[in-house]
Amino acid sequence: MKRHNGAILPFCLVFLTLLGLMAVAGLESLLLHERMLANARRSHDGFEAAEAALRAGEAEIDRQCPGFSVNAVPPPDGLIWRQVVELTPQWWENRGIEANFAGADSPAPRYFVEFWRGSATSPGAPAPVYYRITARASARTPAAASVLQALGVATCNGAQTITRNRLSWRRLG
Repeated sequence: MKRHNGAILPFCLVFLTLLGLMAVAGLESLLLHERMLANARRSHDGFEAAEAALRAGEAEIDRQCPGFSVNAVPPPDGLIWRQVVELTPQWWENRGIEANFAGADSPAPRYFVEFWRGSATSPGAPAPVYYRITARASARTPAAASVLQALGVATCNGAQTITRNRLSWRRLG
């Protein structure tokens, strides 16, 4: 019987160490992907809640026809539109209108409406009202906040909306 000097033991220890390091690296990669997926999900949830708030703002415009005065914010100091980039979460909490969205986390998605009444295209015709709705929602964390804007025009006759068209849409954050 041939004697072994135990050379296989250091080889196995090195091999097991390498396997352990590969497993740790794989777990770190898995955790990174899990965090990325969770962030993408929060961002998507925030986007969906902001879109729901945008639709709530459009429904508010339909309800306000023809006055556009209940919850609409007229442009201050002769400016047509506000600078939304500077708005803080506290501003939204104090002045934004809460939108009802079942899938939203706390705080609820909020929106505000700005309007500018144009001039009538012909005598006796209703004047179009140009509006901009800005909506903000965050899903679980303020870092996952989504801010959306829609520009549109509405024409009212009496107490009903004749037309309301979304002219443009953009995502600010």
